[in-house]
Amino acid sequence: MPDSTYKYTNDLAGSSSPYLKQHAHNPVDWMPWCKEAFDKAETENKLLFISIGYSACHWCHVMEYETFENKEAAAFINEHFISIKVDREERPDVDAVYMHAVQIMTGRGGWPLNCIALPDGRPIFGGTYFRTQPFLKRLQSIITLKSTDPEKVEEYASNLAQGVAESDLISAPQGDPWHSSNKSTLKESLNSRVDEWKTIWDRKMGLTTGTPKFPLPTNIDFALHYGLARNDQDSLSQVRITLQSMARGGIYDHLSGGFARYSIDDEWKVPHFEKMLYDNAQLLTTFSHAYSTFKDPTFKNVALSTADFIYTEFCDPLGGFRSSLDADSEGVEGKYYVWSKAELQEILTPDECSIAFTTYEIDGKSYWEHGNNVLMKWQSDSVLAYDLGLSLKDYTKAIAAINSKLFEQRSSRIKPGLDDKVLTSWTALTVSGLATTYRVFQKPQHLAQAQNALNFILEKCRLEDCGLYHKYHPETGHSIPGFLEDYAFTIKACLDLYEATFDERYLTEARDLLNISFDKFYDPRLGTFWFTASDEKELFVRKQENHDSVIPSSNSTMAINLFKLGRYFARPEWVERSDRMLFAAWADSHNIVTSSNWGIALLYRTQPFNEIAITSNSPSELASARFELDLNYNPQTLLAGGGHKTVVPKWLQVKAPQSPTKKGLQFFVCNEGACKLPFQTIEEVRKQLNLKH
Repeated sequence: MPDSTYKYTNDLAGSSSPYLKQHAHNPVDWMPWCKEAFDKAETENKLLFISIGYSACHWCHVMEYETFENKEAAAFINEHFISIKVDREERPDVDAVYMHAVQIMTGRGGWPLNCIALPDGRPIFGGTYFRTQPFLKRLQSIITLKSTDPEKVEEYASNLAQGVAESDLISAPQGDPWHSSNKSTLKESLNSRVDEWKTIWDRKMGLTTGTPKFPLPTNIDFALHYGLARNDQDSLSQVRITLQSMARGGIYDHLSGGFARYSIDDEWKVPHFEKMLYDNAQLLTTFSHAYSTFKDPTFKNVALSTADFIYTEFCDPLGGFRSSLDADSEGVEGKYYVWSKAELQEILTPDECSIAFTTYEIDGKSYWEHGNNVLMKWQSDSVLAYDLGLSLKDYTKAIAAINSKLFEQRSSRIKPGLDDKVLTSWTALTVSGLATTYRVFQKPQHLAQAQNALNFILEKCRLEDCGLYHKYHPETGHSIPGFLEDYAFTIKACLDLYEATFDERYLTEARDLLNISFDKFYDPRLGTFWFTASDEKELFVRKQENHDSVIPSSNSTMAINLFKLGRYFARPEWVERSDRMLFAAWADSHNIVTSSNWGIALLYRTQPFNEIAITSNSPSELASARFELDLNYNPQTLLAGGGHKTVVPKWLQVKAPQSPTKKGLQFFVCNEGACKLPFQTIEEVRKQLNLKH
């Protein structure tokens, strides 16, 4: 029954998605993605208008205000189209196929994503943000074309659908692809792509040149891994510059921690203010590993404050993590986060103002617009302390007190909206991030949060066939069967938490989910995984996900999962499947920016890689040894541990030399299943691994 408090109420009113709810009282007759919408379009012989976005998207809000709340525009759309609103985070499969279509048609993509499609879902027109009148003129021309030349429209739809089906598609045929001769060839190929990438590095502010500037944890993680595995100091230096610049930037929230999605400039200064769980979850790992490598206290502070931010803002009572914070509050982008000089003078003492204005260059470099500043540091803390005539210790204490005072004041403002849906894939990414921060910093709360979240996925987010759900919301419970990303990131989370705890249950769960993934997503003919399960038939094409972006692709993640689980359980056929996927994807990719997680998989196969098992019958001794080993980040290792009779990996049980005593702490360093005689000290292990950082 329509809500009488609103003039308009459409079919989105019953949705639990905050993004769909935002459009529930538009005059546009929106429907959710459902069979009924397609049937209605077929029955009424109308085109589909499919509009895709997410709740934290600023330009989605702008187009809603300008077009979808416009009565005249809505009347025209309602007359000629059946309109479907899609939350891209709920339905990444829908987003992917129409994004590929728009990229083919226009060469670019983004959100809001707007497509016109035939009643069977095949698109014939698309783009991103449109102003109202140009958009309505485009729609009218499409209606006219369909009326006057339907054969041309049908031909275009068929050709475009074929193009979407063939884009981002790899085939990894049967056969053993791994030969010793491959190693040098692939190493040269990887080096060549990294050298090409270096030509567009931003040597001042980090990552690559150009705007907008995205954090891209996949790229930073690869560069750190590559730098350590290849002893490439240039890559390590670029990682350090990038993370130092991000940590000082306006993209980082100096008051509460956490990063915005990207900056609109090339200095990390003015963010697009939405904060996404997936960015911050991955950056936990990035900054934690960077601290292990460089021992820069800034990286530790950022990792810990970001972990606190995630728990404070995103933690759901059942254990999962919610999705995002909006860019806007009170209808204004960034209003919650920016400061005028006059506001700061009202809040802070004159001495505090002196420190804050110098630190953040208020009304100077940090000025944005309308009298407001984005808080950004333009120098390191040591330089700022020197400029202010303070010791580093006194400066750190003073700016922390100032930030605390500003945070308290900011908390009285109207906060940006929270998208409170819980996604299995993003929660799993957060588990991996928290597992890493626990391994590096040994904060018990991080382990507890990671275990609680993973238990939520493994115990609560299960289908009747033991598969995974994609989404949970407190209003509607669990819904939408899982996509490959849900399985890939959950398997990875299990592996990461196993290495952090040596709890065998996580290895077993990872193996079981892999087997379910084979049943639901794996194509033996192509030798790779589809993004949607075999029993999902809603889309006009079935897609793979192979390109690494802000989040690693689900197939590159599965390739690494296959490699690691193949090593843990002595399943060479799984490693072979991983290799086949890797070689096919690498041959199909064009640059390291969009294949950086594949690049990590390639480093595993072309650089020395070691399995390390720690055995002890004392749990405290085992935990202490693991922590000591984690003091240095060594990405080319796989870690296992347990009692002398319970240590899990098959390669250790079958091939490790038997110790004559089997008493006390022992370390086995193995390569390709061949293990050396056990070591008794961490120092011996580090020497064996040639750890230098």
